[in-house]
Amino acid sequence: MNTIDASFARQFLQRLHAAVNAHDAPAIAALCCDGVVWEDPAAPETLHGRDAVLRFHRDVMFPALPDVRVELIDGPYLSLDGASVAARLRISGTMTGPLTPPGFAPTGGHLTFETAEFSRFNEGLLARHTVVLNMLDLARQIGAVPRADTFGARVGIWMQHVAAYRARARNE
Repeated sequence: MNTIDASFARQFLQRLHAAVNAHDAPAIAALCCDGVVWEDPAAPETLHGRDAVLRFHRDVMFPALPDVRVELIDGPYLSLDGASVAARLRISGTMTGPLTPPGFAPTGGHLTFETAEFSRFNEGLLARHTVVLNMLDLARQIGAVPRADTFGARVGIWMQHVAAYRARARNE
């Protein structure tokens, strides 16, 4: 089956999100084609293949956010070609493990962020999955980037000005 309908999209996303909410990496991987391409800014690189998806969830995502929960906010929206779906999600969890990459230390704090996710299917399984999220918001929640109007933000802006000055000087 290469063409999907609204019923398939809803049911598939329910199964995918149930697997994530159950912290079941093998179940997530089982929803993917052997040659799936999974792009996620939380992954160390673009994931290629079912085993890479399993390892990412088992070794990176679930240790970083062991109580992670996914909630559908909006969608699913079907593509005009009938092979893809888009959805907006809310992801929440407690960061009790490191987020690698880039190597963020656990904060023990609760995170909540939204993603836009785009899924392409082949024969009823995920062939390509792309996650887009506001990394600046996430970085602020874990303390990697200072919140606006703080001393840390002013220092960061000053450092960016110095780096920009140096970059312009190199390009002249």
